[in-house]
Amino acid sequence: MDECVICEREVETTRHHLIPKNRKESPIVPVCGSCHRQIHAVFTNHELKHRFNTVTALKESEEMRKFAAWIRKTNKRHVAVDETKRVSDWRG
Repeated sequence: MDECVICEREVETTRHHLIPKNRKESPIVPVCGSCHRQIHAVFTNHELKHRFNTVTALKESEEMRKFAAWIRKTNKRHVAVDETKRVSDWRG
């Protein structure tokens, strides 16, 4: 088990590319599945590439700060997240 760089829990992690659509050159960080789903549910790839392309930027975003604070208080390992309307509209 690794530590999720967002919620800082010791859980099974997945690989998150900090720069979407540029996987060859993108730094990869370990995030739990729940945080990973949340990242992609609340941010577009454009936002991830240009504004949230560091662990610090992700952790300081209001959306991820609130989510990480909530999930740290639970024993949940996997949670379903709903894509925001804004992200859904952007994806078409």
